[in-house]
Amino acid sequence: MRTGRETAARPAGAQSRSAAARPAQSRPAAGTTGPLARTRFATWAPRRRTHLLCVACAGLLVLFSTTGMYPLHPEWIGHQVAGGLGVALVSVWPLGGGALSLLASGVFQVVARGAVGPVLPALGPWLCASVLLSRGFNRVVAYGLAALNVALEYVTFQLSARPSYESEFYVMLGGAGCFFLIIAELMRHPRRQADAVADRYREDLERQRLLVVSELHDTVVRDLTRAVMTAEQSRLAQPGAALARDLSALTASVRTAVEQLRGSLRAMSDAGGASGLDVLASSAPRPLAEVVDEARLILAGRGIALEAVGLEALDADTVPPGVHQQLVRVLSELVSNTARYAAPGGARLVVGTDGRSLRAVVSNAVPAAGPGESDAPVLPGLGLTGARRRVESLGGAFDVARAQGRWTVSLSVPLPRKAMP
Repeated sequence: MRTGRETAARPAGAQSRSAAARPAQSRPAAGTTGPLARTRFATWAPRRRTHLLCVACAGLLVLFSTTGMYPLHPEWIGHQVAGGLGVALVSVWPLGGGALSLLASGVFQVVARGAVGPVLPALGPWLCASVLLSRGFNRVVAYGLAALNVALEYVTFQLSARPSYESEFYVMLGGAGCFFLIIAELMRHPRRQADAVADRYREDLERQRLLVVSELHDTVVRDLTRAVMTAEQSRLAQPGAALARDLSALTASVRTAVEQLRGSLRAMSDAGGASGLDVLASSAPRPLAEVVDEARLILAGRGIALEAVGLEALDADTVPPGVHQQLVRVLSELVSNTARYAAPGGARLVVGTDGRSLRAVVSNAVPAAGPGESDAPVLPGLGLTGARRRVESLGGAFDVARAQGRWTVSLSVPLPRKAMP
């Protein structure tokens, strides 16, 4: 596993760059949030002709409402213009237009005291509520706008003590408003479905991207690292051999290539924010027993003993093939980390299952903390990050800790109930 020095050697700006890049996939589309948003949909937005059509409709409503007023009250024209302005503004600023329309309707109701005649002031909030619905805004806001308008109409009409038959005018406006809301709901549904399809598509792309990152790290990087370690062992075993210089140059070149590949994979991993991985990988991993035997040989050359207990638990009937494959990849990565970074003091791999979950613990000694270093856990590298993603994709828990001079990684994965005996 990585020591504190290995992790601390990462560029200081890497974490800040990844933090800036990660929200790119998870953030809502620009212009769909906040009080100035024109729509809440990521796949649909109003265009210029939509705004022009809304302005034209608002102008016609002001004209018809004014000419249909009998008797004509010139002092009420300003209220109708304000209501029309709210309807026109709702296309470019739905929340602001709805608020202005409700304000115009409320002021008119108070001033006119429930007068019957002008259509626009009382109808404007209904129209604005339908626009809010059709553009994906919260239903509470949209229906609340219409409900407040109805409450204002009712209160002012009751306080005005006008004849009861004139209430039919407001009933008619309410019926028209309900019709607008129904049309808005019919428009909202397919737009919401289009957003859901787009979200699933982005999630699938993100899942495949992370799968590619993990596959490259667990195959190409692993095999190159293995080749470097084998060449380095051969060079150290025969330092005077004719190929010693060539092996040294080879290992230096491959180490550089591995570090470059690790950097590219880390950048790819940090570019998004989703954390899902397909349960099945594109190719079968190496048998875990083979990885453990290879790690034993490497660690034995440094005087470190690796103890492996309970590997047969992975072959139990309670472990489905897909879960088995992912766990083998995770444990192989942890064992490979141990072979590369363990310090003298012993290493241990323990695997166990109770039929309901499978648990594993990998631990090894690390070099003593130097001056200014602490024993606190540090940020894991790309391999541990990929291992965590695999475990969490199976619904499990993954924990990395450093304490008392040892690295310890523990994981637990639930097993499907249908697989239980």
